[in-house]
Amino acid sequence: MSAQDIANRAGLSVTLVRRLLRTPEQGQARNIARSTADAVLGIPIPARREPRAPGLTGSAETSRLLADLARAGWPAPALAQRLGINARTIHEIRDKRPRLRLDLALRIRRLHRELIGLDPVSQGIRPGDAARARAAAARRATGV
Repeated sequence: MSAQDIANRAGLSVTLVRRLLRTPEQGQARNIARSTADAVLGIPIPARREPRAPGLTGSAETSRLLADLARAGWPAPALAQRLGINARTIHEIRDKRPRLRLDLALRIRRLHRELIGLDPVSQGIRPGDAARARAAAARRATGV
């Protein structure tokens, strides 16, 4: 969960939650008001497989999964259509976005499991589009 998610659910300010999330200096104890501790500790932890899980997560694994699908010939517009998002979002996650919503990361992981073993052309992707996706993935992998 992000600091904003915790703050919203606990009824606290996001600044206070961010302060609580920082690691205290070596050997220093942190005094936290009992009401603040109760508010934060009373938040139920969302299930990891919950499709509408709140918060943000790092994009490294998701970026790798999207790159795998591109190497397999799945173009970004086809993936975006299946996920119900914009193709530009696929490019940003794969290439430069440092974090993304947890629910989107989980949806992309499920889509990867579903599509990685399938031939894109047999699933209605035009052969030229699949070839372009593979070539672009190869260029990205070599850094050209």
